Amino acid sequence: MKQTKLVRLFSILLALTMIFALAACTNTNTTTEESTTAAAETTTAAPKGTIRLATTTSVNDSGLLPYLLPTFEAETGWKVEVASAGTGVAIGYAQAGDADLLLVHSKDQEEQFIADGYASTDRQSFMYNFFVLVGPKEDHAGAKGSGTATEAFKKIADAKQPFCSRGDNSGTHNKEMKIWSAAAPVLKLDPAWYISVGSGMGDTLTKANEMVAYCLTDKATYLSMKDKLPNLEILVSESDDMKNTYSLIGVSPDAPAFAGKNVTINTEGANALMEWLQGDEASALIEKYGIEEYGEQLFQLM
Repeated sequence: MKQTKLVRLFSILLALTMIFALAACTNTNTTTEESTTAAAETTTAAPKGTIRLATTTSVNDSGLLPYLLPTFEAETGWKVEVASAGTGVAIGYAQAGDADLLLVHSKDQEEQFIADGYASTDRQSFMYNFFVLVGPKEDHAGAKGSGTATEAFKKIADAKQPFCSRGDNSGTHNKEMKIWSAAAPVLKLDPAWYISVGSGMGDTLTKANEMVAYCLTDKATYLSMKDKLPNLEILVSESDDMKNTYSLIGVSPDAPAFAGKNVTINTEGANALMEWLQGDEASALIEKYGIEEYGEQLFQLM
């Protein structure tokens, strides 16, 4: 009888041991599967190489590129090297073979770049925002409420109020020059009130704030810096002569100017970035950019 009880007890202990072992095995397998799934979710694409993007300061200073590019890089494996300058300088990088792709905003300069045989694509306009005229809250020139930038510029010139210009052959500077030409064709920009900074948008806005001067800027850069510009506010915005269009242009490895030179253009990478920036995912990100922080979308899609 005792032997029977011992056999039964041994059988129960053996069964419990097998149950615990099976449970441990199942838990291990589940943990392994979860770890594998988590690893798969965080895996990025294998590295492919570097794309050299020459672009205007506004898309960089506004924070748009730092917001977009990490997603592109993680998904594709391409690394984007950004050279941010005025449009004239950015195009100069491409003309020297030091860029694979342009993202700029000066139509006349872009069309000349294409006409000179440097482009591998046409001018692909895909987003826009508006230039705005910012200036001192006191607005001694009475520019606020003007129907157009041309009208506001004429008031500033007539009042000889301080105006801070980028002066760097950028898209913003070229737009400013067109407005001045329309406002006062025979006007001489007097250094007594007209200050040419020769710098990027962020630096120009900082100097305009210090000088309590008027300034033409893209709206996105102004809003991204607004908290650091207590002396400035938007006086004229979204008038017909203030639209600011951004375009992509690929650089051709077969440009006549590159003949006989050691120039290598990453056409594959440039095409991949152009396609992504104009695709659904980037469009959704662009549409959201600025809403949470600034209360409005900073860049509109074409």
